[in-house]
Amino acid sequence: MKTLREQRSSTFLSLLPLITFVILLTLPYVYAQSYDNKFTYTESIEGLTVADATAEIDGTTLVRLQKAANDSQCPFTKDIYFRVIFPNNTVIGSTPTINMSSYNYCANLTSTSRISMISLIEGWIYVTYLEDVGLAQFQQYGVPIAYNGTLGETKLLLNYDDGIPGDLYRSMIPEAGFLFAKIRRDGPVIWRRYSTVTEDGKIYALGDGNFTANLRDGSQVYGSNIFRTVDGGYGCAFVTRNYDAKNKNAETNLQWGLQVTFLHPDTNTVSKPSIIWTSPAGVSDVQLGFNACNIAYDGSGYVCILLVTMGQAQMLHQVNFYSTGASYDNFALTFDPKNVVEADRISPLFYGGYMIVNFVDSDIGRVAKNAIVLSPNGTVTKTVTFVSQTYVVNVYARNNTVWHWMNDSPQSWSIISYYLPKFTTYGIDYQNPNVVTTSPTIGQEIPSRQTSISITYDMQVKPNTGNVSIYATDGVNKFLRQTYSPVYFQYWSLDEKNQTVTLQVLNSTFNQPNMTYYVVIENGFVTSKDTGESILGVDGRWRFHTSSVQPQDIFSPAATAIISLTSSGSSHFLGLSSADRSNFLSSLSNSLASIVPASPGRLSISKKFQIDSKTGQDRVLLSLNVFTATSDSEMGVDSILKDLGVLIKNKAITAASHVPETVLVDENYGVQVEPNLWEEYKLNVLIAAAAIFVIGLLYLLASRINPEAQNSAIFTLTLVLYDFAVDVAFIVSNGKDVRSLYVPSILILVATIVYSISMALYIMISENTRSYKFHVWTQSYSQVAAIFTVIAAADIEVLTVLGSKVCKSPFFSAPFSERAHHAIFWASTGSFFIEDVPQFIVQVIYQNNTITYNIIPLLSLVSASVMLVINFITRFYYGITLVRAHKTNSHLESADESASVSDEMDTKEITDETHLSSR
Repeated sequence: MKTLREQRSSTFLSLLPLITFVILLTLPYVYAQSYDNKFTYTESIEGLTVADATAEIDGTTLVRLQKAANDSQCPFTKDIYFRVIFPNNTVIGSTPTINMSSYNYCANLTSTSRISMISLIEGWIYVTYLEDVGLAQFQQYGVPIAYNGTLGETKLLLNYDDGIPGDLYRSMIPEAGFLFAKIRRDGPVIWRRYSTVTEDGKIYALGDGNFTANLRDGSQVYGSNIFRTVDGGYGCAFVTRNYDAKNKNAETNLQWGLQVTFLHPDTNTVSKPSIIWTSPAGVSDVQLGFNACNIAYDGSGYVCILLVTMGQAQMLHQVNFYSTGASYDNFALTFDPKNVVEADRISPLFYGGYMIVNFVDSDIGRVAKNAIVLSPNGTVTKTVTFVSQTYVVNVYARNNTVWHWMNDSPQSWSIISYYLPKFTTYGIDYQNPNVVTTSPTIGQEIPSRQTSISITYDMQVKPNTGNVSIYATDGVNKFLRQTYSPVYFQYWSLDEKNQTVTLQVLNSTFNQPNMTYYVVIENGFVTSKDTGESILGVDGRWRFHTSSVQPQDIFSPAATAIISLTSSGSSHFLGLSSADRSNFLSSLSNSLASIVPASPGRLSISKKFQIDSKTGQDRVLLSLNVFTATSDSEMGVDSILKDLGVLIKNKAITAASHVPETVLVDENYGVQVEPNLWEEYKLNVLIAAAAIFVIGLLYLLASRINPEAQNSAIFTLTLVLYDFAVDVAFIVSNGKDVRSLYVPSILILVATIVYSISMALYIMISENTRSYKFHVWTQSYSQVAAIFTVIAAADIEVLTVLGSKVCKSPFFSAPFSERAHHAIFWASTGSFFIEDVPQFIVQVIYQNNTITYNIIPLLSLVSASVMLVINFITRFYYGITLVRAHKTNSHLESADESASVSDEMDTKEITDETHLSSR
C-alpha cells in the first residue's frame, strides 16, 4: 500500500502534462497583456490608422490618423483626421482640409512621414508638410490647426534641396513659441524661431540663424542634437571628429569631441560653441542620438548620453554641463550596450535614469522591440516589452510613462502605456523631482482669504525671473487670480536655509469659499544657488481648495464707487461714439465682474462720466454700482468692493492686467467708494451748526439792544460772505470737473464783482455828494465805509448793513436816504440776474454732469439755491410793497384833489354871497 506522500507524488506526476499545457496556453495571453494602461477608441469611419501622435505636458495626447486608399500608386487619401485625448479620456475630433500636394501622402511609405506635428499652446496643433517644386528643390510649409479643425495662416518655413524635412521643437515655456530646425550631419544647423499661435491663427517670425560647431582643419561634424532649455530657449550639441595628420595610425589618429551652443530666447543670439568633452585615445566611433541630450532634471544643468566605441567594446558615456557651456562631470555608465546598435534611441528620463529603445527588422520595416530602463549609474532595472510592433515610441515625461499607438482593427486603435521606475524620492506628486513639499499640500483645505503659500526645494535656491500664477477652477474653466515673479520682492521671501520660498498672496486671491485653486510655477522661477541653473516649475499639479465657510456680509446694502480710466483708456473712451461708449461700459462692467469674480448682473457702470481735473491728464471717471447679493453663494457688496480695489490697485499682478477692458482702469486711482457725507463731514457740519447758533445768539442780543434796528442784517452779511466763499472754493477745487462750465463760472464771478463794486461806489459817492449827514458819517467812519464797499463786491446788499443800526452802533448807523435804499434794491435786483440765476444754472448742470460726491459742490448748490430763493422772495415782497405804496400815494393824491375842489367851491359860494350882499 502506497504512503500518503507517494500518492500525492503520483497525482502530481499524472497532472503535470495538463499543468504544462495550461501554462503554455496562458503565456501568450499574459505576454499580450503586459502593459499598464490601454486606451481604445472606436472610429465611426472604417480604414483609419494612426499615422502620428504626440503629447502635451499635461498628458493631453494628439493623434493624427490617415485613411487607406484603394490605389497602388497612392496608399493613403489626402484626408487628415485629428483626435485630441484629454487626461480624463474624453476625445474631440476634427477633419481639417489642408491644401497640400499628393507628395505628402502618396509616398511609398507605411506612414505619411512627410507630415509632422507638435502641440503648441492649449487648443492648437502645428502641422508641417513638404512640397516638391521640381529640380530637386523642396519647400516645407507649416500651418496652425485648432482642436476644432480651424486652419490658421500657412507659412513657408524653408527651401532646401534634399527632400528631408526639418523638425519642430516646442519651447519648454509654451508661450515662448517653437523652433523649426533643419539638421545636417556634416554642416551647420539652420534654425527659425517662431512665436506661438495667436487667437486668429497666426505665427510670427522671432529670429533665424545657424547653430555651428567650432571646426579646425581636417575636422567635421559627425552628428548633432537639438534640445530644449529650462528658460524657453534651445541648445545644440555637436559630435565632432578631428584627424591628427601627424599620426598615421588609423586607429589612433581620431580625436572625438562634444561641443554645445545655446540659443537665448530673450536676445535670439547663439552663444559661441564650447567643448564639453574630448575622447581619450583609442575611440573609433561616437554616436549622439536624437534625444540623447536633455535637461538634467535634478537641477544640475544638462546632460548628453554618448554611445562610445573603443575597438570591439562599447560604452555609454554621460556628459554633464551648465547652460554657460562649461562641463562639470563626465563618466561611463556601468551598462554594457553590446546589443545597442543605434544611439538614436537613448534618452534621459524625467525622474532620473535612462531609457534605451531597441529596434529590430521585421516584415513591415524596423520596429521597436523593447525598452530598457537604466538607473542613474547604468544598472538595468526594468525591461519593457512592447505588445505590438510600432515605429515610434513616445514618453509622457512628467508621469514617467512610455507609450505607443496600436491599430487594433480597421475601425479602432489604442494608446498603450507602460510605467517606468522613478529614481527620486521627491516631487512625484508635483511632477518635479526638485520639490520636497508645499504648504498647503496637494488636496489640502485652506481657509478663505489665506494670505501666504510656500514651496520647499531639495537644494538651496535663489530668485530668478519665472512667474508664479494662481488660478481658480470650477473643473471646466480656469480663472487667473494672481501672477508675479521674484522681481516683486515684496511678495516673497526665503527661509534661513534658502530652500523654502514663501509667497505673500493678496487678500482677494483665495476669496471664494469651497473653490479649487491651483498654482503654476514657471520654469526658472528660482535657480540653484550653487550652480545658477534654472529649476523646473510646477505645471498645475499643486491643487488645494478653500473651506465652505460663507462670508458674513452677504446681504450688505448696494453701494456706488468711482473708478478712473488711464490716460490711454480715457483717450480711447472719449474717441468712441455714443453707441460704442455704451458697449465699452457694458464690457468693462462684465470684465470687472469676471475678475472678482461676481455675477455680471451684480455690477453696472453708469453712462454718465466725469473728467478728473485734478490729475491734469483729462482722465475719465466712471460710476460703478454694486448691487446686493440675491443668494447665499454670492459675495457681499463690501467684499466685492474691497476685492475689486485690491485687484485694481495691484493690477500688474492680477487678472486686471490680462483683460483688455480692465487694463484701461487706472490702478493709482483704485476703487473709491462714494463717501457717507455725514460720516465724512459731520465735524464740519457740527462746526457750521455751532456757528449758526452763535449767529442766532448775536441776532437775539442785537434785537434786545435795539429792537427797532434792522437786525436781519446780521444774517444778510453772513449769507453773502458764505455764498461768496463757496463760489470761489467751487471754482478753485471743482471748476474744471466739467470743462464747459469752468470759463462761465469765472465770468459769472468776475461780472458779479465788477458790477457789485461799481454800483457800491456809485451809491456811496452819490450819497456823499447829496447828503450832508451821510458825508459827516463817512468822514467819521471812513474805514468802515471802505471795508463794506469792498465787501459789497460779493453782493451789493451788504451796504444795507451800514444803515441797519444794529446794536445802536454808530458804525452801522449810516444815514442812507430813501433814494439810496431804492438804488441798493434795484442794484441787487440786477445782481440777482447776473449772479444768482446763472450760478444756480451752473450748479444744476454740474450735478447732472458729474458722478463724484464732494462737500464743496454740494454746499455751492445749496448756497445758490438758498440765495436764489431768498432774493426772489425779497424782490417779490418788495414789489408788493411798492405796489401798495403806489396805491396809497394814488389814493392820497385823489383825496387831496377832492379836498381842493371842495375848498374852491366853498370859496366861490362865499364870494358870491359877498357879491350879492354888496349888491
